[in-house]
Amino acid sequence: MKKLNPILIFYFSKRKEVYKTMVIMSYTMCAHFDNCEIRKRAVVENKPITSFILSFSKHSIRSNYTLLAVNANSVLTVKSALHTAKRFNSPITFITTLNQVDLDGGYTGWTQHEFVKIVSKEKENIGFDGPVIFASDHYGPWLKDSQATEKWSYQECIEWLKKSIEACIDAGYDLLHIDMTKDIELSREEVLTVDKIVERTVEMIDFSEEVRKNRGLPKIDYEVGTEEVTGGLTSIERFEEFLLKLKRKMIEKRLNVWPCFIVGDIGTSLYNPSFEYERARRLVEVASKYDCYVKGHYTDFVKNLELYPKAGIGGANVGPKFTQVEFDALERLERIEQNLLNKHNILASKFMETLYNAVVESGRWKKWLFKNEEGKRFEQLSRKRQRWLLQTGARYVWMEDDVKKAREILYSNLKINGIDGERLVLNSLNRSMSRFFRAFNLKNLNKRILDLIK
Repeated sequence: MKKLNPILIFYFSKRKEVYKTMVIMSYTMCAHFDNCEIRKRAVVENKPITSFILSFSKHSIRSNYTLLAVNANSVLTVKSALHTAKRFNSPITFITTLNQVDLDGGYTGWTQHEFVKIVSKEKENIGFDGPVIFASDHYGPWLKDSQATEKWSYQECIEWLKKSIEACIDAGYDLLHIDMTKDIELSREEVLTVDKIVERTVEMIDFSEEVRKNRGLPKIDYEVGTEEVTGGLTSIERFEEFLLKLKRKMIEKRLNVWPCFIVGDIGTSLYNPSFEYERARRLVEVASKYDCYVKGHYTDFVKNLELYPKAGIGGANVGPKFTQVEFDALERLERIEQNLLNKHNILASKFMETLYNAVVESGRWKKWLFKNEEGKRFEQLSRKRQRWLLQTGARYVWMEDDVKKAREILYSNLKINGIDGERLVLNSLNRSMSRFFRAFNLKNLNKRILDLIK
């Protein structure tokens, strides 16, 4: 065990201003907090944990499976994911975006180190002994909302990105999603060339590997690409061109790593739940030629989930769906509270009113407006759209003081009447989570892998 006391210097940039902050951290380089048998074997074989688990798909276990990646935007989502992973005896991946968990706390208030500690504590509390994988999601320039709205320069974005990557690696993240497909400095008609995307992607992977090696840490995995049309990789031809040129560039740079995932446009979006099976199969065929797996994003509202493993999709991200489930469960609890107010001398929590105000005041709902809605006030939108934006936008304000206080009052009022509010919300989340674990063929995956490696 080697003790280090590094001084990390990172930059908080706001357009033309740069604030230099020194953060002194003392930590111990030791085994990952997740010390399960599958991870131990991956370390022995000198393989990153995600690649190791994916390597058993189809050929060894004789059935495909799709790894579930949960966007951990609330404490209850973390708890539910761990509880459900334990019940299904399956690995679980947590993904975090730059907006959500970052050096500045993001909208959750968590840094990368704090997030890992929170998950570690919950894992210990429930006694889950399976693999827990930490992954970044869409790490790239202008993919932190403030950088786009404040029009940071490319170099400012990269300075921040590098510090965020360092924080992930130091915290124990297993997989980094490097997404260099966005460039707001281009005109609307322009799209980044594949060559430029490859160049920038390799630059960030090279930097990440340098950081990892300097820390003396085990190998990590990488995910590349984007599902967004503006990223320019959605056609199958460009998808393959990107992989081919990425392979050549990685060899040229003598980088002895290769992404386990490439994000593919499989038809899904936040507004479109249609999974295009045949298109997915074609992308999987292309990706398999380059020894990587297709990752599906925006899997939240897909109905035919069982087709993911059948198509050979290696992983799938889910996030807004669980925010919606948590929102709906809390809304039901407030209706129960309203029925109880007349029976007891208690004050209403006004939870939904508080949540509504917080979401609207945050302004983050504007990010999800359609073109014909831009410029409208929230109350000018249709009731259906308002509800959708509240359900989607609640994740941005779960951790705000007023919202947390209102939730505490709601739970307290219900407790007086013998109702465990948090347990009811967790039950709703668990039911929703279970659907993904079941459809993705993850039942007893840990046991199936352990049986093979013993």
